[in-house]
Amino acid sequence: MPFRTFPIPELRVLAIRLASLLSVLLVVGPAEVRAQDALTGVDVPGATETDCNAINRAGVVVGFYLDSGGVSHAFGLIQGRFHFYDAPNSEGTFAYGINDHNQIVGWYIDHNFVTHGFLLSGSKLTTLDPPGSIQTNAWSINNVGVIVGAYLDQSHLHHGFTYNGGTYTTYNAPGGILTELTGINNAGQMSGIYDDSNGVQHGLALADGKFFSIDYPGSAWTAAERITDGGEIVGFYGPDGRGPFSGYVLVKRAFTKVTFPGASDTRIRGVNKGGAIVGRHTDVSGVVHGFLGTP
Repeated sequence: MPFRTFPIPELRVLAIRLASLLSVLLVVGPAEVRAQDALTGVDVPGATETDCNAINRAGVVVGFYLDSGGVSHAFGLIQGRFHFYDAPNSEGTFAYGINDHNQIVGWYIDHNFVTHGFLLSGSKLTTLDPPGSIQTNAWSINNVGVIVGAYLDQSHLHHGFTYNGGTYTTYNAPGGILTELTGINNAGQMSGIYDDSNGVQHGLALADGKFFSIDYPGSAWTAAERITDGGEIVGFYGPDGRGPFSGYVLVKRAFTKVTFPGASDTRIRGVNKGGAIVGRHTDVSGVVHGFLGTP
């Protein structure tokens, strides 16, 4: 991993057993997303906010944190130890995806405050900007190196994209006024979001060239963050784009709500092959913490 390593105090964790807390519910069954034995809070020491965004099969977690000055830095969490990374000449760096080869994607903000996607493979940083983009976010990468994300064009319209072997492909949900692709599995199936003509956000799945809408029952706002090789989807939902949000897993057309105990807001951002989930939660004081859920 090409992160800088710093000696830090022992990671503060809060293990919460399902035996005593019924507010954490996940589908149990022959699927990659399984019941969580524990949810663990994750905080970078000294951070004012910690977000866990993705986890690979080996359990490496990537995300970002805000320092006391409000500047964002990418991190990797490997066997309980934090490793940090900042894109060169950047005003802020955000890690959002990692595959099983430890290739990392995300975005950084340059000195002109323009946002660019990136791929970090070993020590090599590749900037990702689809043609005509003025802002790019790279969200996820699968094991064959296909990257998904979103970009803003010069007309200020949002599009989803894939990046595969140097080629960009743009995706727009039918009838949507905004499309973002946020997850991709090893079969090339994708997840993401789109806004309809009324400005209402829906989750989406894209498989075999067909778009499918995903809406948590009774919700007016849904995000579909990641999709597993088994087709399970994780994300979050709420009354509108301001929240508060609750996490969910979708397995075989069945939704199950996931909330971090005591939190006012829970968002699932990632899932791995073994069924571990990661995300962020907001405590009653309004502080954002990361979390890890292990099966």
